Amino acid sequence: MTLHSAWSVFKACTPRAIDMKALEAFHMKCQRQLLQISWQQFIQNDEVAATTGLPSISEVISNRRSALFGHVARLHQDVPAHKTLHCHVDLSLGRPPNDQWKRRPGRPRERWIDQVRKDNGIPPADLWRRATSRGHRGATLRPSLASR
Repeated sequence: MTLHSAWSVFKACTPRAIDMKALEAFHMKCQRQLLQISWQQFIQNDEVAATTGLPSISEVISNRRSALFGHVARLHQDVPAHKTLHCHVDLSLGRPPNDQWKRRPGRPRERWIDQVRKDNGIPPADLWRRATSRGHRGATLRPSLASR
């Protein structure tokens, strides 16, 4: 696995707003089917979500994204995915891999690492420190998830 292919895995984890809207609609449709609610009953989505008690798809994706970040950060240093993520954490701190490095034209406006920052409200370097110091037990990346 090359660094480029490892990074393409991370890029695939940043859904667009239109994709999220479609996923949320599908998630709600599935919940309505589980509860045997037809569209003619005029029950609001909030009520359906409260009845099932399931988190929204965006929340599930956010949690999984944080878990993936922590997992990759704790991988052995020789693993390409670990090297790639570490490189992007360094980039978020303004430390490019070398002097000639610059972004390729046409890049997406929001990177996967930016999504992780938004999900947690913590800079990637702090998340990296937390994930690598935690090992396999101890503090989680998102303390709010530990209370669930």
